[in-house]
Amino acid sequence: MSRATFIEGDKVNLETIEEQDVEFLRNNINNPDVRKYLTARRPVNLQQERGFFEEVISSDEDVNLAIVADNEIVGIVSLEEDEKEIRVAEIGIWIDPEHHRNGYGSEAAELITEYGFNELNYHRILARAYEGNEGSNKIWKRLGFTHEGTLREQIFQDGEFKDANIYAILESEWGNQ
Repeated sequence: MSRATFIEGDKVNLETIEEQDVEFLRNNINNPDVRKYLTARRPVNLQQERGFFEEVISSDEDVNLAIVADNEIVGIVSLEEDEKEIRVAEIGIWIDPEHHRNGYGSEAAELITEYGFNELNYHRILARAYEGNEGSNKIWKRLGFTHEGTLREQIFQDGEFKDANIYAILESEWGNQ
C-alpha cells in the first residue's frame, strides 16, 4: 500500500505512515544515533513496532506523518495533543541520520506547525530538544519558537544525565516570525 500525501512542501511531503514503513520505523528506533535523542531506551523488534503502528500511529489521538523526500521516507513527525481544553500540542520529530543536514527536519517542523495552527486550531505548540542535539535546538530557534525553560537532567544519555530545552510558539506569534 502506498502512502498518501497529506501536506506538500518544497523539499519534503508529509504523508500517511503505512504498514510498509514499519521496518523503517523499527530500524531507526533501534539506531543509536536516533535513539539517543528520544525517550525510547529498550530494543524494539518488528512485532513490537507493528503493535506501536497499530495502537499509536493508526489511532485517532494524534497526528503521525512520514517525512518523505524524493519518494523515500526519511523520518517521522508527530503532533501530540497535550491539553485539549486549552489547545496545546507538542511536536515530535526524528530524521534518519543518513538524511541529516538536508533541511528536511526544518521544513517538516514548519509544515506541521502551520497545520497545527491553521487546521487544528491549536493555541500553543511546543517542542523539546535535548542537550547536545544541536540540529533540533536550531530548528526551533529558526522557526521563531521561544526557549521557555530547561528541564534539568531530563534524559540519561551516554552515562550521564542531560537537560532538555523546552521551546514553544503561540498562534499569535506564528505569522510574525
